[in-house]
Amino acid sequence: MTEQERIDQLEKEKQQLQDQLDQIKKRKEKKKSIGFWILKKSSVPLLGIRLKQSINNAITEYKETKSVSVDTVSDVSSNIIWRITRIGLFGLLVTLIPSIILIYQTKLVINQNALVDNQNELIEAERRSSLVFIMDNLLSDLSEELKYKGSSERNISPVLEARIASLSRAMKPYKYKEDGELIDKKISPEKGQLLFSLIRSNLADQSYREILDASDFSYTYFKDIFLGRGVNLKYVNLSNSNLSEVNLPAANLERSELIEANMERINLSDANLKQSVLTNANLRNSELLSADLTNAKLYGADLTEADLTEATLWGTKLEDANLTDAVLDNAIVHRQDWITYVADSLDLKGARAIQDKYRVKKQGKQQFILVAR
Repeated sequence: MTEQERIDQLEKEKQQLQDQLDQIKKRKEKKKSIGFWILKKSSVPLLGIRLKQSINNAITEYKETKSVSVDTVSDVSSNIIWRITRIGLFGLLVTLIPSIILIYQTKLVINQNALVDNQNELIEAERRSSLVFIMDNLLSDLSEELKYKGSSERNISPVLEARIASLSRAMKPYKYKEDGELIDKKISPEKGQLLFSLIRSNLADQSYREILDASDFSYTYFKDIFLGRGVNLKYVNLSNSNLSEVNLPAANLERSELIEANMERINLSDANLKQSVLTNANLRNSELLSADLTNAKLYGADLTEADLTEATLWGTKLEDANLTDAVLDNAIVHRQDWITYVADSLDLKGARAIQDKYRVKKQGKQQFILVAR
């Protein structure tokens, strides 16, 4: 290869390298222009016009004088603080909007669930009410069976007893609308109707006992009814029932279950409540004159302003009961230290007032009564 050809080849390679360098330079300039464009477009929403202008002024001033004045720095700082505050408020607003929407959606779901529950309760009430038709047929059969029986022969057939007991268990409590509002606690008015019909049927003691032993009359609505004197409800289960203002003088409720029953202003004068269970029962303003509560369980019962004049409290369990303003004139108790026992050992509500108002008087070998001081 001649020297001239060697020079031409080098020139050609030089030109190729130059072209490659030009292409690389163009790509860099293109990328730079794209990045500058993106930065330019994003700087306004990110920084704001005022902050961007103050930064430009600071850079220009530094290029010209190689220093930045105090006013320029203050301008940049104030614009930075203003921008951060604005972005913070905007971020807070952006955060709150989903939260508000979520709270609103939750409220809608809760309301929807409440409506569904109400609808279910009303459907259940309609279904339970259909049992009234079954009760009508059953009571017709009961009337027919008792039609030709005398007052001393009013026992009914075991089949009919089983049907009555089964119906009482099928009548489940439910919520229904009263005065346009859904009641708070579940109850069964149908059970009250069935029990009232049974009491009025004047069945013999044997049938009563067998029916009440097998039946479930808990959650019975039995409010403000006069049932006559001496009703036999021995062994009945009336727990969680509404018995407020019911008149049951001299009723036999021996060994009955009245757990958490509402018995406010009930009349149980001369009633037999031996060994009955009245745990957490509401007996406010009740009339229990001469009632026999021997060995009855009144754990947590509310006896506020109850009249227990001449009532028998022999062995009555009163733990956590409320005796505020209860009347205990001549009430019979089983221990001489009864007042001290309920005040100090049991620490019952209202017991201190009983200490001030009554004293224990011995009457008989192992019988004591409370008399006024």
